[in-house]
Amino acid sequence: MKIKNSPIFLSILFTILALVFPTIAGAIIAIKSISSLSTIYLIQFAAFTCGILITLWIMKKSKFSLQDFGFRKFKAETWLVVIVVFELIAFFNGITIKDGFSVLTLLLLVIAVGICEELIFRGLVFKYLSAKGLKVAILGSSILFGFGHLANLLSGANFFMTLLQIAFAFLFGLVCAEIVAKTKSIIFPIIWHASHDFIAFLTDSEPNVLSVSMYVLHCLLLIGLAIYFWRALFPKKETTELMKLNNEKPEIGV
Repeated sequence: MKIKNSPIFLSILFTILALVFPTIAGAIIAIKSISSLSTIYLIQFAAFTCGILITLWIMKKSKFSLQDFGFRKFKAETWLVVIVVFELIAFFNGITIKDGFSVLTLLLLVIAVGICEELIFRGLVFKYLSAKGLKVAILGSSILFGFGHLANLLSGANFFMTLLQIAFAFLFGLVCAEIVAKTKSIIFPIIWHASHDFIAFLTDSEPNVLSVSMYVLHCLLLIGLAIYFWRALFPKKETTELMKLNNEKPEIGV
């Protein structure tokens, strides 16, 4: 197989593509010395919207259909309630209203980010890595998603908080990938991603004991969800074999 057609090589290229859009937006903001929060959000929204269009174009040009990338309905289950509660916990950190804040521009931004990043990581990357197996697709897309957040270190972000963000991103990506594997749909991860970013912007604050504790708690909850979905997707071999034996037992006639 040629390197350029390798699922792993293509997935790395898609990850680089995901980093291009926020980088361009950041460069424009820095060069123009823009300080208005609403203007910053609009520039980032425009960049991620371009990312959505380019990603959809790549999908259309691929050998797969949009349904193959997860554009299909999903059935809501009880785990959805757990995720809703999981997100509401963040409000214990309080709500932070920043100067120049606009709910509309923030909504536009988080929706664009959620769609763009999910289309790339749980769409393109997940689908292409699936050629290597479902476990590789789940773990590989999650690792690349977490790796993408290393860019925060280059922007001068707090080192410890960035490490927490990378850990959180990996776990978040892991659960989202498992949900895609379970439901065959990318719709809920998009909704969850956008909702999480919206709440995160509202409750973002300077690193302190409470904010770090919230991050750690979120990571622990994500680990629990990841284990739950992993066991549902990949039941233990012994359990599977036992179920097969039970199903194969001949019925005893009277």
